[in-house]
Amino acid sequence: MNKGSSLELAVAVHQAGGYPSFCSWTYNRRFDLMQKEIDQFVATTGSNCVHLSFELDELPNFDICHRIVKSHDIPTIEIIYGASDSYRGIKSRYTDIDQAVQDWVGPLHEHGTRVFKRLYEPIDADTMKKNFIDGFCIKGLESAGFGGYTPVRDLFLKQKELTPTAMLIPYGGVSTSAQVKDYIDLGAEIIAVGTVLALSAESTIKLETKLAAIKATSKDLVEFKHNTRKQTALEFEPYTGHDDYNRTKGLVNGMWKKNSNQGHVYFGHGIDHVTELLTCQQIIQNLTADLSS
Repeated sequence: MNKGSSLELAVAVHQAGGYPSFCSWTYNRRFDLMQKEIDQFVATTGSNCVHLSFELDELPNFDICHRIVKSHDIPTIEIIYGASDSYRGIKSRYTDIDQAVQDWVGPLHEHGTRVFKRLYEPIDADTMKKNFIDGFCIKGLESAGFGGYTPVRDLFLKQKELTPTAMLIPYGGVSTSAQVKDYIDLGAEIIAVGTVLALSAESTIKLETKLAAIKATSKDLVEFKHNTRKQTALEFEPYTGHDDYNRTKGLVNGMWKKNSNQGHVYFGHGIDHVTELLTCQQIIQNLTADLSS
């Protein structure tokens, strides 16, 4: 989750039996800080089982990403190609995307890291192979932040049909044990849970925002238009300061700035089933309750 992934939350998710993630967007290109927190996670938990997300256009060079991943033999990463397919109104700093992907992803795939690509629309098997992809992180209608208009489950099934051997991770709307079991039965490799864990007791999001989110439902979410895509968020009072194309300052304000009602947080439809503050342990127990039946 943009700005929501943190060392504290990652440790709590791991201790509860989940598979935590770190997102490069959280660190504002401070890859030294990202490395430090991953080092601390491994030292604290004794595990390298963590999922890392990187965006192409954030990387000043690919060696930074390679060093972070290889420092602890991180098993899975998510790649976001940036302007070439994240539907942002900016030009990629890399003029030859195919060559950039080869230089970036090829060595990681060869190293043995499982490479997942963020997905908004179906991709065929030839494209998957060409881009060194092992699987897909699927975002759609119910997803927080950047998403599309196709329901996540529908896109999951379309992608499964196109690439039967791909590992698939649904990103969006999962907040019940029945949904988790459904995706496991459909063959999901991992089920991503963002909004629900972002509203856990261990999350670093400010309490005022958590309490507001508990009272909200998906009907209260707004859609920020972003070219041909949308960003799904819970907005408080509109942020009036100068912001960037990704509304990052409004996001930071909504997540952390105390005594301020301005800003927003990128939540998805998982908000429908968050009615109280629970620990990560309680949340994951609830989400996996149907798996033993």
